[in-house]
Amino acid sequence: MERRDYLLRMLEELGRVVARVRELVTGQSVAAAVDELERAASHAGVTLPLVRALAGDGLAAVLTTAGRPDPAKYLLAAEYLYLEALRATPPEDAALFGRAHQLYRAIGPLRDPALQAAVADRIADLERRAATPHSPTSGGTIR
Repeated sequence: MERRDYLLRMLEELGRVVARVRELVTGQSVAAAVDELERAASHAGVTLPLVRALAGDGLAAVLTTAGRPDPAKYLLAAEYLYLEALRATPPEDAALFGRAHQLYRAIGPLRDPALQAAVADRIADLERRAATPHSPTSGGTIR
């Protein structure tokens, strides 16, 4: 019960953070969006530069709480990798977008419909980027 309450509180907070991050990205303020995300991540016990440095089992271990995958941490990590990809240049941007896509897909269903819609939108965006890797909207620029 305690874990469930924690997850619900974290997901509610993340809903607000993700909305703010999206607002900043739309306004071309990726650096401010990363700052906002880093503040939220620090409250969740996630070190975002570590997320970028790790992969596989190491990353999965960082994104768990009480030995179970933590959807809130997955969402923070995925959004961070997405933002880092926006700031990166090819081919690093494609790799970061790909890693973000994997994390978003691993989140699974969320109880908050707005947050679930935001995750679905991000997945769709990442799939469009993967289908057109050399378009002006992939990497480096924000649409």
